[in-house]
Amino acid sequence: MSERPPGIRRLCVAMEIDGDAGEIPGVLRPRRWRRDLSAVIEELGRVAALDRAHWNPPAVGGGEIAFLPPGIDEGRFVAAFVDTLRSIIARLNDGVPQTERVRLRVALHQGITYLDESGFSGRAVVKVAALRDCAALRSELRRHPSVDLALAVSGELFDDVVEHDYPGLRGRDFRPEQVGLASGPGADVWFLMPGLSGATTPPAASGAAWDAPAGSRPEPGRRAAAPPLSAVTATPAAAWAVHPR
Repeated sequence: MSERPPGIRRLCVAMEIDGDAGEIPGVLRPRRWRRDLSAVIEELGRVAALDRAHWNPPAVGGGEIAFLPPGIDEGRFVAAFVDTLRSIIARLNDGVPQTERVRLRVALHQGITYLDESGFSGRAVVKVAALRDCAALRSELRRHPSVDLALAVSGELFDDVVEHDYPGLRGRDFRPEQVGLASGPGADVWFLMPGLSGATTPPAASGAAWDAPAGSRPEPGRRAAAPPLSAVTATPAAAWAVHPR
């Protein structure tokens, strides 16, 4: 019987270009827009550590996931990643018609991953993909048609890294939510819509989260119908092949 591969904690970044045309409900973009995801990823290669990341094939899950090398400075990476990504999208969308703009959904999470001949697997892999594809993150782009980047950071990563603030990355600019995931129970998540002035306005159901005293960390909004937070269980399809870029 083969031995189980070692579990290694990694930062995982899941990305996908949103297919909706934004200001025109129900109008989908031309299929050629998918090539822009590869263009974004190629330009992101100048961010430290991403040039050493492994990426899963674009066909898997409709997007891509980067698995960062262990031992990186996660706070500095996340700050540089968000800043660079904003610049790339702004440049790609300069002078582009509304229906052809690049609008990106991105999720970041950290956790134990396993790598064998089949590729990466583990709960962290499943969860970061589920965060990227959750209905709540998709709706953020619908609510803000002038913004082209919707970012979701898992509660675990926010607690360990983002809330402590880094140059260009402030925890108070994120909005807490509890979201439902297709892969399992709900999860605490923090949303950021770069380009909006200040933190995004939360829906009425979670508005109380912003009544906390200045300097204190708001608790994630709790909706009555939301399932409790618990670990996301990996599915048999969680093992994906990867390739270096």
